[in-house]
Amino acid sequence: MRQLLLASSLALASVVAGTAFAKSPEPSAPSPAAQADVQRSPAANEAVQVVDTFLTALAGGRLEAARQLMTPDAMVLANGHVLGDRDTYINGAAKGDAVALGTVEHKLLRRDVKAGANLGWVVSESSLRYPNNASAVEVMTETMLLTRTADGWKITHIHWSGRHAG
Repeated sequence: MRQLLLASSLALASVVAGTAFAKSPEPSAPSPAAQADVQRSPAANEAVQVVDTFLTALAGGRLEAARQLMTPDAMVLANGHVLGDRDTYINGAAKGDAVALGTVEHKLLRRDVKAGANLGWVVSESSLRYPNNASAVEVMTETMLLTRTADGWKITHIHWSGRHAG
């Protein structure tokens, strides 16, 4: 179950600007939050792009690419567990998460974004399920904090949590 919850939460933000995992369902009408893309500031759009690129890299098993989108001191938490800093996560739990992400179907329900000059956040909520088990639907919430560095926006904190839908 931990694998479904964490994989589900990781897939949350991957449904923007054409980025989606191979097994994504047909897109439905976007929520008002998802339609806000055109109203976002350039900084907010950049932050969303980093989050989506990170999740796409993770789902594709490109862990080094995912690592480069995080600050070295980034902390990752999931469902009440501290998974560690960037390197601890990428060298450990991320491997299983990458495998699980390849099997999850997801639908973005809501996304809120805010970014200033040097700090931003992306909060997403999605429904997720394995394609061969329509009754195992999870609602996942993801919060990513980002900071602007000399190399652009980097993820400095990730928190994933999930609950059974219904």
